[in-house]
Amino acid sequence: MEGTPVAAVLGFDALLLLAVLAGSGAKGNRAQSTLMAGLFFCSGFPALIYQIVWQRALFAIYGVNVQSVAVVVSAFMLGLGIGSLVGGRLSEKFPKSGILIFGICELGVAAFGLISLQLFHWAASHTSGSGLGATIVFSFLLLIIPTMLMGATLPLLVEQLVRTSKSVGYSVSTLYFVNTLGSAIACFVCATTLMRNFGQSGSVTIAACINTAVGATAFLYGRSQAKDADSDAPAATRSEVVSPNSVGLGAAALIAGITGFLALGFEIAWFRIFALATYDRAPAFALLLSTYLAGIAAGSFVSEKLVEKRKSNPMAVAGAAMLIAGALSVYLVPLMAHFSWRNVSVLSAAPAFFLTAAFLGSVLPLLCQSAVSAGESAGRSVSLIYLSNILGSTLGSLVIGFVLMNYFGTQAISMQLAAAAVITGFAIALFRNGRPQAPSKWIWGLTMLAVVAIPVANPGFKNLYGTLIFGPKAAEIGFMKHVVENRNGIVSVTQDDAVFGGGVYDGFFNADPGNDKNFIIRAYTISLFHAHPKRVFMLGLASGSWAQVVANNPEVDAVDVVEINPSYLQLIAQYPEVRSLLSNPKVHIYVDDGRRWLMAHPEAKYDVIVANISFHWRDHSSQVLSVEFLHIIKAHLLEGGVYFYNATDSPDVLMTGLHEFNYGLRVISCLAVSDTPMVLDKQRWFSILSRYEIDGKKMFDSTTQHGQLILVGYNAFAESVRNPNGMLSMEDGRALAGRLGPRHLITDDNMGAEWTEGLTPPWRK
Repeated sequence: MEGTPVAAVLGFDALLLLAVLAGSGAKGNRAQSTLMAGLFFCSGFPALIYQIVWQRALFAIYGVNVQSVAVVVSAFMLGLGIGSLVGGRLSEKFPKSGILIFGICELGVAAFGLISLQLFHWAASHTSGSGLGATIVFSFLLLIIPTMLMGATLPLLVEQLVRTSKSVGYSVSTLYFVNTLGSAIACFVCATTLMRNFGQSGSVTIAACINTAVGATAFLYGRSQAKDADSDAPAATRSEVVSPNSVGLGAAALIAGITGFLALGFEIAWFRIFALATYDRAPAFALLLSTYLAGIAAGSFVSEKLVEKRKSNPMAVAGAAMLIAGALSVYLVPLMAHFSWRNVSVLSAAPAFFLTAAFLGSVLPLLCQSAVSAGESAGRSVSLIYLSNILGSTLGSLVIGFVLMNYFGTQAISMQLAAAAVITGFAIALFRNGRPQAPSKWIWGLTMLAVVAIPVANPGFKNLYGTLIFGPKAAEIGFMKHVVENRNGIVSVTQDDAVFGGGVYDGFFNADPGNDKNFIIRAYTISLFHAHPKRVFMLGLASGSWAQVVANNPEVDAVDVVEINPSYLQLIAQYPEVRSLLSNPKVHIYVDDGRRWLMAHPEAKYDVIVANISFHWRDHSSQVLSVEFLHIIKAHLLEGGVYFYNATDSPDVLMTGLHEFNYGLRVISCLAVSDTPMVLDKQRWFSILSRYEIDGKKMFDSTTQHGQLILVGYNAFAESVRNPNGMLSMEDGRALAGRLGPRHLITDDNMGAEWTEGLTPPWRK
């Protein structure tokens, strides 16, 4: 099973959870401590489900281009930060009512969860396709209430647990551990079961039910405690382990912000490479996130226990953890490449990611332990440190994911983050008592090892992309001919000019029908089923080969192309076969999310819309294959218009298109659909083919033997609709529907095949 290594690290965390729930912590009120830990664990589970579903729903509205993704993710995190402040203030004002207010927050999240998707759909009808500024405002407004309620819960429960345990370190580490572990397990369940079987609406409903159960339990318990006079007298048996010269709250908040910045930077870098190695699959991504969160959870819990047992300085331990995390981090990407080379699942590297994340996760609770005293304002003080950590994480997402990755490659980013983590770790140890103090010998030793370890990792990045994409076949494929990295992703080109965007095959640089290694015949067939395709819209550019063919169709007057990743433009400029596309006066290229662009331009109408889109199982692919997207397409077609798109041999994609349009035609792996009958006029088609020229070269020259052979093949292909024979043919929509039978219709809610497991792409076979 693909997720076995992840299940193993979650199993380790589950043992720690049993220790918490068994009452190994605060003995003064074991029942209450266990209840709070159990409730906060359950609270973490739906929170992660909401995050996955809500972000996907908003991406469908505002696009999956890098700007929209950055805005939506930042809005989610900022809402948590504001909620932390509110929770801290409430914990200070109502120190004995933490569980009661926590229950109200959970019930509020449940209520919002139940109406969230309907609310987002309503918002889509009024705000879809909005510009960047409006996207920022709408995303924040849509997410602010539930994320504030979520963010308020940690300081509320910290204040409550500190009253009974008299230990900030224990309270923060325990609560942070159980909540993060709940989220980690939710990631695992989403990847293996939930999203595939219940879709977005079903998953949100399940999450809301869990919130309701948690909220109702906490509310009823909180009400009973408020009536119990004995609850005002906390009993505690633990003592807080704090250095006599602990750091100030401001310094702790600053360090929390820096470590949050670095932790998010690591996450972004790792996930980008992991997506490349796993063919951009949603389940694989969720499994790595589960591993990362499980590591964060374990680190937060174990570090506090270590400090308590050894009576160590929390800041010194935090500094050492950052030193080790920095040294380990640079080896994670080469480790994935090694497993890929050995044809072993890259998820086998999960324990290494878990360990590194554990060192990163240990810092926040140790900061709280060093800077916050177990008084009446413990919850508020913790909220300020937590807020700083969230703000640092948000800034890390924007600066590293949005800015630095536009200028530096993965190897450079990995080295920079590792070096920054080592410097931060040494600085924490240096100022472990709030003022400069010579580090101990073991800190010096760790620092030297980390400084040496970082450059030693460089050889592991050799032919990184070829190894991650092709695995053992990388030996025969060789080094990549071109690699373009920016904030939009990684696009690489093999020596034989095959294009891979985000680790997934995108085609070849080829528009020559006589060298049809990329089935370019599909792009040439447009005039077979549409008489006069004057205005054409193209979703996706990739190698530019399809766009080159379409733009040079003698019947075409204008082509609008929307491409989400501008890296392809850099590559197209280097290939003579497609270079002229960039200067063709017929062609207008826009860098944007295709679905978002169409919604932002309701007035744009076309004779033909072409989408040579990626594989149907790729992450977010359903957003351009769903019933909802086909409705958007219909609104942009002129009378008699045709939508021609790549179904990548998926019966579900084919049947979804045939279900939404009255007429259809399969063209190899593609589907042409329309609400008007499509007449296949072979004579008209050959007349247009005879006039086809690209850069002054006739593409179908009947005066040469080679040109005649090409036309013979095209004639046979046109006749194949009468007797389809396999996929390399054409097939009428009615015959196709009869052959396929009832299928699963793809919607934004069920997400098609995105969450299926066990897939191996053809370039790895």
